[in-house]
Order: sequence, then C-alpha cells, then structure tokens
Amino acid sequence: MIRLSQKNDLNDIIALWNESFGDSEEDIRFFFDSRYIPENTVVCEINGRIVSVLFLLNGLMHINGKDYPSYYLYAACTSKKFRGKGIMGDMLSFSKSLSASRNKYFIILKPAEQSLFGYYERFGYKTVFTKKTAEINNDFQCTDKFSNNESIKKDIIKSRDNIFNSINYFKWDNKAVEFAIRHHEYFGGKCFKTPNGYVLYYIKDDILFIKENTISDETDFLKAINCLCKNNDADSVRIELPYNFKINCDKYGVSDSGMILPLNNKAEEMILSLNNAYLNLALD
Repeated sequence: MIRLSQKNDLNDIIALWNESFGDSEEDIRFFFDSRYIPENTVVCEINGRIVSVLFLLNGLMHINGKDYPSYYLYAACTSKKFRGKGIMGDMLSFSKSLSASRNKYFIILKPAEQSLFGYYERFGYKTVFTKKTAEINNDFQCTDKFSNNESIKKDIIKSRDNIFNSINYFKWDNKAVEFAIRHHEYFGGKCFKTPNGYVLYYIKDDILFIKENTISDETDFLKAINCLCKNNDADSVRIELPYNFKINCDKYGVSDSGMILPLNNKAEEMILSLNNAYLNLALD
C-alpha cells in the first residue's frame, strides 16, 4: 500500500535510509529533525513494513522572472529485497498525482548517478538542468583582504537571490537554504564571506571544491578563490556554476545535473523552451 507517512513510521524510515545509503543514524536524524514532514513523505508499506520511501521538499521553480510552487524529490529508495518489482514506479506515479492535486507545477529531482536519467525519463521527467564544472590552477597570489566569517547571516540568502533571479533555477525557501548551509557545515564544509557575496567550500586532497557561489562579478570571485587557495594551501579549484556564468579557467565542462516533471498544461508549455536551468544545494 502506498500512502503518506505517519510519525510512527519514523524508525522504519530511518532503518530503510540506513540500508539504502549507509549513513549513520546521527547523520540521518540531522535531516529528519529539520526537514521531515510526514504529509510530504511517501511510503510503501507491505505486511506492516515500510519497504520504500521518497521525500517531497517544498520549493519554487523560477522561470523567466516568476516563481511556480514545486517539489524537489529527494532520497527515493527501496529495500533491497523489494527492488525490481515496480514499487518505485508506483511511488513516482502516486507522487505525481499528489503534487498535481496540491496545485504544484513541477517536481524536480537530481539523479544520483548518470544511469538513472534514463530511468526517470520513462516517467515523464525531462533533463533541463545543467551545470558548468570549471577547474582553475592556483598560480597566483592573494592581495585582497576579505572577511572570513564562519557564522551564517541572513544576507547570504539575499545575495543568493540577487545572483540567481536573472536565470531559470530551482529556488529553495529560506528555511531550506539555512538547512542546506547547516548541512554543509555539519559535514565539514565552510563558508567564506566577502563584501559582495559568499562561497560554500570544502577541501579534499589539496583541492578546493566550491559547492556554491553568490559572487556575481568574475574578478571578485577569482580574488576570493585566490585567498581561499592561499589560506588552505590548495593546489587547484573545482567549481560547479550556472551554465551562463562567465569565468576564465584552465578547463571546464558542461553536464546534465537534474530533471523536471511538468504537472499541468501550463507547465508542459513552459518546459518546451527551458534549457540550462540551474539546480544547486540539492543535498546530493
């Protein structure tokens, strides 16, 4: 039976998450404490056991300057013993009908791996999100001083809106952005604040990974990268950016990053010309 979850399903859902993704209970509860809404969580119950789950997170699809109520589909999984039986397909169909009945325009998702793009395409999802991945070698010196502020302030959300509102993108509400930043910090990420925006980043194997940037000016952005490289002894930088963000770099590539499902006639029309939209802070 496919249904919406109830609070007494929580332990079963956490156990299923652990089986599917291998996260610790502490890490899983970090998500549930902030983002779990029973009526936005779809489960499949068989013989009293939760065998499949997916989460619908609130957001807006920002297209041509207007916002459309939408869901982001997250952490879809099925117990190993019940895979290959069509359960997830039924879960996706249930979620589509539920979302349409709630007057949502779209469901957005980010496939966990490349092979899943074809799977979701079978259920009507279209690939419209892309990302530009740039790599820059650190062969320069930092000459500008920026404020490295580890505390997250409300103006971070404002700066995010300022840089992204001119493009088509999935727009999280303030609560979701605040959670994504805390999630980033919880797993060791840091925030670098400048007068003109911020970057979320982490260091791995002497590489500086930029998870998100809201500094719109290329020169200012490169100055911030210079400082971060110097402060962290990073050898190179890897960045995920909106498709239309202009930057001089050693090399870059463009790849698919997400899919969208239209839920009404107007939404169907809008995605016909929707290309290279931006999807980030997607808890991947």
